[in-house]
Amino acid sequence: MAFETFFGNESLKNTILQLIRTRTLPHAIILEGEKGVGKRTFARLIAAGLLCKQAQAPCLECSICKNVLSANHPDVLYYETEKHTKDNFKIDTVRAIRDIAYISPNQAAYKVFILAEADLMNSAAQNALLKILEEPPAYAVFILLCEKKSAFLETILSRCALYRLERVSDALAFEAVRSLLSGPTEEEINKAIALAGGNIGMVLESLRGDETLRANEKAIEIAGAVLSSYEFDLLKVLGELESSGAKALLYALAEPLKNVFRDAVAIRCGGEALIRLNEDTAQKLAAALTKKQLFALIEVCEELKRRIQRNMNQKLLVTWLSAALTTAAEYE
Repeated sequence: MAFETFFGNESLKNTILQLIRTRTLPHAIILEGEKGVGKRTFARLIAAGLLCKQAQAPCLECSICKNVLSANHPDVLYYETEKHTKDNFKIDTVRAIRDIAYISPNQAAYKVFILAEADLMNSAAQNALLKILEEPPAYAVFILLCEKKSAFLETILSRCALYRLERVSDALAFEAVRSLLSGPTEEEINKAIALAGGNIGMVLESLRGDETLRANEKAIEIAGAVLSSYEFDLLKVLGELESSGAKALLYALAEPLKNVFRDAVAIRCGGEALIRLNEDTAQKLAAALTKKQLFALIEVCEELKRRIQRNMNQKLLVTWLSAALTTAAEYE
């Protein structure tokens, strides 16, 4: 079975399988990729491959593989932040990991540490982790998951092998969703894929009824209003986010709005939009705005994330967003 249940990223799967089966997997690896591309799932498959005793590991059928994949194996330890915000992967957690790492495995030949959102560590936490990465026990394997490797110190990067998970094709995303989720129609799946751009996790989230789908549609509407010569158009679109019932939608908006502006930059530089449904709006933005203005709009989206994390008052947040988008679009 190996990694057949994981869709896409064939070259990376083959590389990792070869390393597992020859017992040459580095003791510390970084799995980079945006939210939804399957970093957690892939990390558990790696852990299963290391611990599985079958000839073609991971077999995904033995009790070891099943326990690893269901998060029930004592030698595969999983850590993530509570608040999912910057600097929230605490140094105390890293120190605990360090202490546990020197305790021999309970059952297996390896002890695997999966650190989700490891890029949320501050410098102190990363330096604490560095001590165990420099001189790890022979049985310890560390898998650090992140969206951006740039968040890590150079000393961390120098001691880890870096692998990146990418989005898959629309056709493969459709096949994955069909196999993982029953209920949605073909039209619903295709619409979700068009919005998520081959990110299987995001497609599944939107089809399961969270705010992803609505947030993508709203982001396109807001981005279009940025181009309007009438400031009222943007105020009207954003004003709909002030009601208490729109709070979840507002909080889900930062990333899809950033993606529209990012696709506009790609088109402005001669490339293509990553997300198909963004294409028309992104082309208009690329034609009307400079790269400096588009990058300024992307920075507004990053600041929106930070303000959301600080639990800024909803109405004040909408007011700020309107002013910030207008200022960025006029940036010289």
